[in-house]
Amino acid sequence: MLSGRSRAFVFRSTLTRNTRYFSVTRSTYIDVKSHNSLNDTLNCLRENADTDPDLKSGQTYHDIINHHASRVEKLPKEEVIEKEYDDLYMLSLTLLKLLENTPEVSQEYKKEILNNLIEKFSQYNYAVSTLALRKLLEDKRNLSLESINQLITHNPGRVDSSWSLYHKLKPEEPHDMIAISALKKLLYGDSVEIKENLHKVDIKKLIQILQIYETVGDKSLIDDKTYLCLMDNLIKLSCTAIVTSMYIPPAIIETLINENDGTPLNNIDYLYLYEASINNGVSLSGNALLKTLMPISKLQLTPIVDSENLKLVKSELGVEIKDLAPLSEIVEEIREQILELGLDDTPEMMNNLIRSAGFYSNDLKAAIKYFQNYQTKVPDGTVAQNNLKSIISLVCTYDCIVKEDKKMINVAEVLVPQTPLPAANNLAALMLFHGWFNNSDKAIDIHNKAINLFLKPHEGNEYNRGVLTQSLVLVCLLDKDVELARLIKQRGSENNTLDESFEIRLSNLMKEYGDIIEESKSDDEFRKEMKRIFLRTIREWSP
Repeated sequence: MLSGRSRAFVFRSTLTRNTRYFSVTRSTYIDVKSHNSLNDTLNCLRENADTDPDLKSGQTYHDIINHHASRVEKLPKEEVIEKEYDDLYMLSLTLLKLLENTPEVSQEYKKEILNNLIEKFSQYNYAVSTLALRKLLEDKRNLSLESINQLITHNPGRVDSSWSLYHKLKPEEPHDMIAISALKKLLYGDSVEIKENLHKVDIKKLIQILQIYETVGDKSLIDDKTYLCLMDNLIKLSCTAIVTSMYIPPAIIETLINENDGTPLNNIDYLYLYEASINNGVSLSGNALLKTLMPISKLQLTPIVDSENLKLVKSELGVEIKDLAPLSEIVEEIREQILELGLDDTPEMMNNLIRSAGFYSNDLKAAIKYFQNYQTKVPDGTVAQNNLKSIISLVCTYDCIVKEDKKMINVAEVLVPQTPLPAANNLAALMLFHGWFNNSDKAIDIHNKAINLFLKPHEGNEYNRGVLTQSLVLVCLLDKDVELARLIKQRGSENNTLDESFEIRLSNLMKEYGDIIEESKSDDEFRKEMKRIFLRTIREWSP
């Protein structure tokens, strides 16, 4: 059994070995928990810093930092005034000066305190981080991961952009939390950029964003808002093709297609979003399939060409875009899914399936099959049935011009809706057919008979007169009779048979015709361009 003297000796020996100093006989001089303001702590430090042995333990620094970080966090935002942030800086400056003059605290423990300052106070006053960072930057390994994260997250961008800071501070091994913080800063902009309205993502910044994105191991850590912002910028910069080589959560793809509040999607964007979904092994929802069908169908009319921005991204990052299946197969796949899910039960979707096959896939057989199936599913004499007939009639006329073959024109004529009057858009399409096959007289005859049907001031007659006049003008332009085309337009304006929208449309056609005449080096080239206009016009007339 130890005597009292022996016990005292053991106690003193323990004190000698430990770096921490404490007293068992009195309370601490700095009771930070009782401080309700930063000034309380600052005043207490001024009075007791030189005499309080507890500061020498180092833990008191943590206590002060943690207490005020917690206190400020709990304050309502309206109560956190600028002075509070300024006082945080003064407190940090005071603590750092004290820490410099406290040799009892080890260098490793000082690093912990400096990191804690950065971690807790950066969000309130970034200047605090600058103070602490100077002392830690001799070796970036001195910085904790959370310190790096806070430095990037709250970097105002006055000295270093967040891209530069990320490269300066990022750990040797990729760290998802830090990478995602940098990703967000580049997407949303540093505060200085926002203030000067320079935070917009350009192609240079997008490349930086994608470089960081690739380092994120667990993509599920990226929140939906950030994903949507990233996708919005890919769409704006015509780089949506990149998504076929990325993992995009199915919910994000669905939101972009169904509820997109950002940049409107172009037809090509629907294609790449559909492919991204397939690559991820997930089928689009029924609603998304319906919204995707027509935009992707329309892509079959023109070659898909990489944008200049996309070329730059591929070059800079070495990204390889996966080869797509032929568009005709993709469109057919979407149509089959729509049928399998029973989503073709509305007049709109019935019409779209016929349009998709007939106008864009040049698959007349499939279009007729859809029509035959659907004409029995809508009541006779209804608008829905008239629309079905009108569309398939237009498709047959369209097919004749596409294939330079007249054999389906009789079917087109029979299917023209007749109630309450013959459909003007279909009559106008027949005019284009006859004009294309060198029978302008027949086209004029159809026009003269039809125009009288729509002279009364009934609703819709302005449109009906407009399409008939537009068709006649196009037939004249195909014959290179531009003077007659101008006269027809002028007479329509003078007689008030043309409304303003069609006057504008005809003016644009005249200009387009002028460009074609100027650029065409042969009659074949001229007819090729006029054929493109004829077919586009028929598609536009589809109800």
